Amino acid sequence: MNFENNTVTLFEVSWEVCNKVGGIFSVVSSKALQAVEQFGEDYFLLGPALNENPGFEETDESVWDSLKMAFATRDLKCRMGRWNIPGRPKVILVDFAKRYSSNQLLYDLWKGYGVDSLSGGWDYIEPVMFATACGAVIASIHENRVEPMEGRSVALFHEWMCGAGLLSLKKLAPGVGTVFTTHATMLGRAMAGTGRDIYSNLRNINPANEAAALNITAKWSLEGVSAREADVFTTVSPITGEESTVLLGRQPDVITTNGLDMRVVPDYSVERALPEARRARIVEASNRFLRCELPANTRIFTISGRYEMHNKGVDIFLEALARMEQSLAGTDASILALCLVMGGHTGVNPVAVSGEPGADDNGQPFICTHFAWNAPQDPIITACRRLGLNNRPENKIKVIFVPAMLNGEDGFLNMQYDEVMSSCDVGCFPSWYEPWGYTPQESAAWAVPTLTTDLSGFGMWAKGQMQETGGLLNGVCVMLRRGMNFEQSATVLHDHLMRAATCAVDNLPQWRAEARALAEKTSWQFFFENYISAFNMALKKAASRINYDAGHAALARVLSTSCSTTPFLRPIMAVAEVPEELARLRDIARNVWWCWHDKAKALFMALSPSQWENWRNPLQILERASTERFKDLLENDDYMSLYREVVDKFDAYMAEPIRALSADVTPDAPIAYFSTEYGLNESIPIYSGGLGVLSGDHLKSASDMAIPLVGVGLLYKNGYFRQDIDADGRQVAQYPINNFALLPISMVYDADKQPVYVQLELPGRLLFARVWKLAVGRITLYLMDTDTRRNTDEDRRITDKLYEANREVRLLQEMLLGMGGMRLLRTLHIKPSVFHMNEGHSAFMAMERMQECLSMGMNYTEATVRVRSNTVFTTHTPVPAGNESFSLELMERYFGGIAANLGISWQQFVQLGQIEGGNSNAFEMTVLALRHSCWANGVSRLHGVVSRHMWNNLWKSLPVAETPIGHVTNGIHVPSYVGSWMNELLRQYLGSGWMQAPPGAGVWDKVDQIPDEAYWAARMHQKEALLDELRRRIPDFIQKYRLPSDERRHMESMLKPDTLIIGFARRFAPYKRATLIFADPDRLSKILNNPTRPVVLVFSGKAHPADEAGINLIQEVLRMCRDERFLGRIFFIENYSLAVSRVMAQGCDVWLNTPRRPHEASGTSGMKLPVNGGINLSISDGWWCEGYNRQNGWTIGPVVSNELPSSEQNDYTDAEALYSLLETAVVPLYFERNEADLPQEWITTSKRSLKSLTAMYSSNRMLTDYIRQFYLRAAQRRNMLRENNWEACHALASWQNSLPSRFCTLKVDELAISGIEGNTMTCGEPVSVQLRVQLGDMQADEVLVQLVIGRALPNGSFREKPEILRLEPRSGDKSQNGMRYVATYIPTFSGHYRYGVRSMPVHVAQATPLETDIILWA
Repeated sequence: MNFENNTVTLFEVSWEVCNKVGGIFSVVSSKALQAVEQFGEDYFLLGPALNENPGFEETDESVWDSLKMAFATRDLKCRMGRWNIPGRPKVILVDFAKRYSSNQLLYDLWKGYGVDSLSGGWDYIEPVMFATACGAVIASIHENRVEPMEGRSVALFHEWMCGAGLLSLKKLAPGVGTVFTTHATMLGRAMAGTGRDIYSNLRNINPANEAAALNITAKWSLEGVSAREADVFTTVSPITGEESTVLLGRQPDVITTNGLDMRVVPDYSVERALPEARRARIVEASNRFLRCELPANTRIFTISGRYEMHNKGVDIFLEALARMEQSLAGTDASILALCLVMGGHTGVNPVAVSGEPGADDNGQPFICTHFAWNAPQDPIITACRRLGLNNRPENKIKVIFVPAMLNGEDGFLNMQYDEVMSSCDVGCFPSWYEPWGYTPQESAAWAVPTLTTDLSGFGMWAKGQMQETGGLLNGVCVMLRRGMNFEQSATVLHDHLMRAATCAVDNLPQWRAEARALAEKTSWQFFFENYISAFNMALKKAASRINYDAGHAALARVLSTSCSTTPFLRPIMAVAEVPEELARLRDIARNVWWCWHDKAKALFMALSPSQWENWRNPLQILERASTERFKDLLENDDYMSLYREVVDKFDAYMAEPIRALSADVTPDAPIAYFSTEYGLNESIPIYSGGLGVLSGDHLKSASDMAIPLVGVGLLYKNGYFRQDIDADGRQVAQYPINNFALLPISMVYDADKQPVYVQLELPGRLLFARVWKLAVGRITLYLMDTDTRRNTDEDRRITDKLYEANREVRLLQEMLLGMGGMRLLRTLHIKPSVFHMNEGHSAFMAMERMQECLSMGMNYTEATVRVRSNTVFTTHTPVPAGNESFSLELMERYFGGIAANLGISWQQFVQLGQIEGGNSNAFEMTVLALRHSCWANGVSRLHGVVSRHMWNNLWKSLPVAETPIGHVTNGIHVPSYVGSWMNELLRQYLGSGWMQAPPGAGVWDKVDQIPDEAYWAARMHQKEALLDELRRRIPDFIQKYRLPSDERRHMESMLKPDTLIIGFARRFAPYKRATLIFADPDRLSKILNNPTRPVVLVFSGKAHPADEAGINLIQEVLRMCRDERFLGRIFFIENYSLAVSRVMAQGCDVWLNTPRRPHEASGTSGMKLPVNGGINLSISDGWWCEGYNRQNGWTIGPVVSNELPSSEQNDYTDAEALYSLLETAVVPLYFERNEADLPQEWITTSKRSLKSLTAMYSSNRMLTDYIRQFYLRAAQRRNMLRENNWEACHALASWQNSLPSRFCTLKVDELAISGIEGNTMTCGEPVSVQLRVQLGDMQADEVLVQLVIGRALPNGSFREKPEILRLEPRSGDKSQNGMRYVATYIPTFSGHYRYGVRSMPVHVAQATPLETDIILWA
């Protein structure tokens, strides 16, 4: 092509070049031959460089040699070659992922063009990066190849995903003409998908409002700007032109209708042999699936396309079929309806497609050929069941839903899409929203009688052709849908389909010929001229632009416009640059170190105190700060001094190197910590509650203590929910999308500067997860998310929500966390010395490690020994029902192949996740974790006892007290929760290093030296912050519940500094008994409303959205808040978060905890009070069993330590105990004042609480316990097994395999006890125990004999872990492989004991002799 006697080079950019995703693939690939014929070697296609680019063939051509140097100068990485389709066009696959800082790109789009990118997720950012890189590639070729030859260039960009390339190209190479084509507006598709008739009310739509409501502002904004900034804007049909005019703000310059290269499409209207042979294959497969023979006169109807139930008309198609079932009753008609709608699935259903007689889908015939994603809620399956389309033998209509891509390997038909479609009798495409419609166009091209609609671009074109020729066609039917409702549309479609079902067979050849004849007119030979017109227009605009006066400092932006009856306001953004003098603010903002350093927080708070209260996000504060504010702060000496102080402190902190804990745990061999959630700060909402907060504190303390540790987790698009409370007091869950640009995360790249993806093999597909990192002080937390265009739409949503209710999504999350987390570490060459599973969510890591070991040549037993050796598992759940489990059916779908990889049967695999007495139909994650960890613990002393009882059946040969599950009591990260006033007070009197002081250190005695006046003043300052927060929320409360305005003054009057504030904030679950204190409202009213002793209750917390009982508890609290007796005395703070937790922990006088024992595994909320001067009032459960010393708080009801409750707790008994404590102890002590008007005894109790609990229940102490008890031992054991190429590991595994047959030959001859009278021992007197055994096939050095003895409870259980004494073999006693073992025991306490003598195999490489669970008791 020439323009003004210059050769024109055409660049065409699309995400679907060598990447089949949707309809644009058909546009680009079918048009390529025509483009090559028009432009020859001056035609370049640009697409994304992906792991797989089907059809791409890298070539060695001179043109590429000349471009490689040009690309290198711009640091562009590309793969160059040909696309193996008709025309073999040149293709450049652009590697884009690591070239740009996404934040900078989005900023440039905003600054340069007003593109509102703030709400864009990764599915927005990734196309922006790709397109921007394509713009640089085009500019490079234009400057180095086209301009030197005095040629001209024009670039065609498809869809919003390539719009950023157009915008960047305008800046890089203004001489290139630009064309932007939208095939379907983002906003139009989204609105139509909700069922709205957008065309009948198009002019009254407010695009900005609708985009915001549908959460697609970023995509809509980019699409609109691209359309308006392009030299030429085109759409593929007049109907899309209508919506673009309103929704994008520009009328199309040219309608570029979509064509086909009809030269390569066989004409099946004449030659029917091939379609008939394929049809026979379809019928044969369908007969197997349906378990019946279809009559010879069966007609095959089909619908295909993207899985958009309403937009594609699948809903009315099924409705019409259901009506046909009634209409065809009594006839011999038979219809097979194929729903070829690609949807999420996990592979073919082998039972369904096998034809096995008697097999069914839960008692009903099969409908879907594959395991549909979330089948119980699948729209097509549920619609078929609802409409009675059940595929029973007597049905006239049979429906088969094939959700797989028809690529010849779908597992059911095993045919290509075109082979299936061309064999059908009718193609039905009753679309509600179809900007063009390639599916009906291709259907007609294959000579299949086709139905389309007047809401489809192809349908409108076909209708126009019929009007020109003066008649209707039977081969292509254009059904009316515009302006019609669902009922009307279904009626019309039913009539059309009935005609197709009952027409004479002899009519079909004529219908086929008409369909083909119309399709011939859509050839690119005719339609490509539309693009040529667009290219000429673009080149003319570019020519006038480059001839513009070069002396102008800036080019004026001239935008094409159109009219709308609603306001159309263009966005434009003004941002302030962070001054160079304050540049380090960004470094600090991108490391959550700031969140536990008050002075760092103060730096960001000073930028905008009001916005800080709303956001508490340094990155967001920096984005919104004004130039004037920066200028003011630069002139503020105090601020600049503080800035320098914080920067110096941050740099000194980060400069301190991570230390080695031992020769086995080093920075090169760190601890890998896996958790499904991390609560680091409220500005990073990827946590829900206690488990996440604990994980975050674990990482923070690891940073403070310079421990070599890396975290692994998931990055959630929505995270946990935001809680709103409606006017009825009901919790409403909202899921705002996390704006990754405002999170302190960065993408991870490998050594070749490529983005790191984790890849998991799933049935029928690959799952990709993008890897991010987050700096937690000196510690790195790696996070994975699946929201990448490499995944299917369903898979992209896997990491949407934390604790997703859908069990299949939950399983995939945990596969990604455990198995994907292991692959992440392997990809980054991180070689952990220890693996720590925080809860069972990550237990699939064991399966990944097992497979890795087997791939290295180990056998199954050796792999198990190796994996267990350095795996630590922490369980947090105190009741069996609370542990994660999955159905066996779901497990088999995803793990059947993994079981085969491990070389074990499916039943053996199932046993890895099952326990005797458990659910035989479920696979339990805690069981899997316990079986594959050598070191396990509960999270408090009592929880350790509970866990040993719960899981003892895994070690049935051991007493419950010896079940190998220990405990490490949880702790909190003190710097994150101590209030600024108490922090300063303690620093003044205890010294600057008080936070690092261990339990029992002398520094804690200095607490008594703090003057009561100073102590109480600090308390009151922090309490005032809580009171301010409560006052701030009163107006909204008054408005929401429509209370009289004078109630505001009444409520505020109750909030005085001398009021006793009792707090309750945690997850609302029934066992936590939030409403226990409401058991006797009248009695409670007397406690709260005493005018001389005023008391206020403050509640906060969320219930899981699926926990109806928990939501009811919140509603009950809100009902009490509105009760006239308690108005202003009971408050509920909405949307519990870390920020709410801090202000309550720092301000409350008393922390109330009322769980049903022993359901609180640990509980950490009360641990935050002591350092802030608060006091705990708690049931004796979790951590309080060991924290309470009778002087540092109050226990409600009986005081227990390790004992499990003997019977169910009585709520009213506990409520009585609570009321009594409040009336006689808590309230009087608070209001008892000395001559200085100070509550001296209260302050004394508060100081005892601070001294005894702060360090003991800190995460520093917790981490120290993990290091001492587990980390060092696990790493040492792993390295011992690894020596000499895992020699000890091989030996131990071989020994374990031999035990079952050898140990059973050991026999006990005699057990003798001396030194007792009857059955009584005497304290202080020795008791001799002697055991004679015959060793059989065992060797003397591999047999261990022990006396197990300890004090017992009345039920026979040990009170605590029993004493273990080894019985020593006596020399000279061997005879005929016999052996005598002797030990002496001296009792020291009187009371009931239990004892036993046991023999067990022992090996030098074992961590403990108990791990074989092969024990013989005498």
